[in-house]
Amino acid sequence: MRTMLLALIALALPPAPAQAQAPTSDQKAAIHDFFRDLEMLTDRLADQADEFSHHAREAIIAGGALVAQNRNTISGGALGCAAGAVVAGSSAVLLSAPSAGASAAVAPDAVAAGCALGALTGAGLGWELDHPRD
Repeated sequence: MRTMLLALIALALPPAPAQAQAPTSDQKAAIHDFFRDLEMLTDRLADQADEFSHHAREAIIAGGALVAQNRNTISGGALGCAAGAVVAGSSAVLLSAPSAGASAAVAPDAVAAGCALGALTGAGLGWELDHPRD
C-alpha cells in the first residue's frame, strides 16, 4: 500500500527539467571562501575546546581538594538535613490528629525548617571533625 502511494505521488509530480550549469568563477570563489572560513571556525573551536578542557580539569582538582578537606562538614550537613526533615515532618503529621489536620498544612514548611536546622547542626559538628583545635 505504501509503495503504491509513493508511486502515485511520484507520477503526479511534474517532471523537473535538467538544468545543470557549471558554476561561474565568482561562485567558485564564494564556495572556496565559505569552506576556508568554515575551516578557520572549526580550528578556533578546537582551540577553545582544549582550553575549556584544561580549565575543567583544574576545577575538578580544586573541587576535589575542597571536598576532601571538608568531607565531614559536607556529610554532616547532608545527614543532618535528612534527620531534621524526618523529625520535623513526622512531628507535623503526628500533631495533625489532635489538631484536626491543621498542622498537616504546615508539614512542608516544617520539613524545610527541620532540614535547614539539621543541616546547620550536622555541618557544625562535621566542621569540628575537619578542623580540630590543637
